[in-house]
Amino acid sequence: MRWEDVPGVTAAPPCLCTVGRFSHAKGMDRAVRLAARLVELGMDKLRWYLIGYGDEQSLRREIAACSMEEHVIILGKKDNPYPCMAACDLYVQPSRYEGKAVAVREAQILGRPVAITRFPTSSGHLEDGVDGVIIPNEEEAAALALFRLLNDAGRLERLSAACRSRDYGNRDEILKLEALI
Repeated sequence: MRWEDVPGVTAAPPCLCTVGRFSHAKGMDRAVRLAARLVELGMDKLRWYLIGYGDEQSLRREIAACSMEEHVIILGKKDNPYPCMAACDLYVQPSRYEGKAVAVREAQILGRPVAITRFPTSSGHLEDGVDGVIIPNEEEAAALALFRLLNDAGRLERLSAACRSRDYGNRDEILKLEALI
């Protein structure tokens, strides 16, 4: 299936962003392969920006091996990743596993729709289908889920609106801790 084969889809260059360590756990290598699959599906104007630090050489090798130099852009470590996060169409956390992904919450605070892979703590990061989506933790299924999401402007806007309407502060948690003390 190619992008233009999907009924009602118009070509628009999707811009994705991921922030985190360039490590196996964070799945940055998977982002490259997911991007490659999205391009195969017809998203030939896709840009996926990777912000972070770590094993950049391995990541660059993966980008070259998948011929994704035009589509996956390493921005490196940024003191302020927020302008990039705020400009993306979708924030994606392709992690194999996570404790607490702070960047996911930051993207939500910025009102960006979020997609994260399914891992044991993924439901603690967002309310699936409300302020983000949990996609499969298997590359082909994850790519198809991202493809469908990126081609549903209404759904992306509903996710963004939900993020903008929520209070992601931790005031309630602080009050619970104070009550215990």
